[in-house]
Amino acid sequence: MNQERDALVPMGVSGLDDVLRGGLSSRGLYFVGGAPGTGKTTLGLQFLLEGQRRGERTLFVTMSQDRSDLERIAASHGFDLDGIAIEEISAVNLAPGLGDRQTVIDTSDAELSEAGHKLETLLSKSGAERVVIDSLFEMRLLAHDPLSYRRELLLLRDTVARLGATALALDYSDETLGDRQLEGIVNGTIFLELENPAYGATMRQVHVGKMRGQVFTEGNHSLTIRTGGLSVFPRVIPRDAEDILSDEEILCGIDGIDEMLGGGLLLGTTCLIAGHSGTGKSTLCTAYTNAAAQDDRVAAMFLFEERPAIFRRRSEDLGFQLEQQQADGKLILRHFEPAEMSPGEFIQTVVDTVEEKGAEIVVIDSLSGFLGAHPNGADLIAQLHTLLTYLSRRNVLTILTVTQHGLLKGDNHSDLDISYFADVALLLRNDEAGDDLRRTVTCLKKRQGDHEKRVRELIIGDRSVDVVPSRKASRPYLAVV
Repeated sequence: MNQERDALVPMGVSGLDDVLRGGLSSRGLYFVGGAPGTGKTTLGLQFLLEGQRRGERTLFVTMSQDRSDLERIAASHGFDLDGIAIEEISAVNLAPGLGDRQTVIDTSDAELSEAGHKLETLLSKSGAERVVIDSLFEMRLLAHDPLSYRRELLLLRDTVARLGATALALDYSDETLGDRQLEGIVNGTIFLELENPAYGATMRQVHVGKMRGQVFTEGNHSLTIRTGGLSVFPRVIPRDAEDILSDEEILCGIDGIDEMLGGGLLLGTTCLIAGHSGTGKSTLCTAYTNAAAQDDRVAAMFLFEERPAIFRRRSEDLGFQLEQQQADGKLILRHFEPAEMSPGEFIQTVVDTVEEKGAEIVVIDSLSGFLGAHPNGADLIAQLHTLLTYLSRRNVLTILTVTQHGLLKGDNHSDLDISYFADVALLLRNDEAGDDLRRTVTCLKKRQGDHEKRVRELIIGDRSVDVVPSRKASRPYLAVV
């Protein structure tokens, strides 16, 4: 064995080692639990493949499926199992081996003992440093009583420790199955869960139940299973982010907005832009990212309701040079199908954009589309609050849009009450003025500094956007300088 006792053993699952703060402590038995289809076997294969990549001896002991089933799972992810020892123990075939023995103990206990003996022999002969046992459910079914099952588990744990191996024991995690003694015996537990919403993709989560003598990130973390295996998206913990403060402002580039706000939006704050459909929310967001790019800053826009191609074309018609800004790396434009992505994966994408791409301005357009596609609204609001706190500590200006019901001024209802998140709140409306329909903008609040409290008119024309005193004509501000 080439592992030291206190060394950490990486899992080989993207994001999971971050949750575990580096991996598993070596020379231990760990329980991976979950209902069928949660990805236990795939996780086990990734664990062994990581060991193989590091030059370690690996062993997969299957008790619930044959080699061909395992190879089909591996092939679906593009895994190459060459070099991984695969051994089968069939509980069905244990009884014939006991036919010539005379015993006074219960037959099921004898079968359990035989299974445990075979498992111990395989581990000892293989010399494996990484072991996956899939699954212990079959051994649990052989147990005549909880005491005999617990005894075999203790023997297994001691064998793993004696051989210096790190082993994952897979099993169903379901209270209806009864005894779950393994959780109290092992060095750590990892649980995989899934939820099938009324519409959209299956939402998966992982959480670590315990890790003896080891610090880890508690709570639920989003999980995906795609071709190539499992990926975990650790939940964001704002206090882990470096706290950066500055007095830098981001101007909109539209004089009327900057005058209304008494200047620009401070980095490290959150601006909420609310309004009906068609009032110009996305246009104002684009104006801020355009001005930031011209100031040699990086901005990121995350779209949930409008395709990038249409968004770019509409923005180009208003004079914003998005294509060139993208080519220069000053604008990052991403589109998401909210029903196909977990909140955790989206949040991790935002975090990576800030950490890896250096984005100083983040636009989420629109929050209504994102939150409306997922159940458990209260949980999503909590995750959003965590993300905004993180971005604030990283000195990022965040701009959120929220769509209100209806099309005209009289209907201002919104299902989302998130105004308390915002340092600055802008309200955009469609007002009827005689035979005309006018767009208006009002600053409802600004926590830092004074702001104008009058209603202004937002004029969106051909290659121009302007904000002027209400009901007065003015030469439009040209977005292209």
